[in-house]
Amino acid sequence: MAVALVYLKNNQDRMKYADYRQQGLPITSSYVESAVKQFNYRVKGTEKFWDEEGAEEILQLRADFLSDDDPLKGFWQNREASESGQRRYRKAA
Repeated sequence: MAVALVYLKNNQDRMKYADYRQQGLPITSSYVESAVKQFNYRVKGTEKFWDEEGAEEILQLRADFLSDDDPLKGFWQNREASESGQRRYRKAA
């Protein structure tokens, strides 16, 4: 209870809900929650988990897929042109 009271006191200047309503601003977290839900659905799907690096790569692919200038087509053309036909293997430690 004390923690909640400290929080409310420290953030009192940000809690002008009547003013926010008059300005037509949202005073709920539902917009953010909805965005997170959409993000999870579109990027993760169900029962899929990404580390930070993998999530960044998936987001880039999704952005490329939705892009108007079709960067994926150029990516695949450049990749095919740069391939040597040899597989890349990691060196044993």
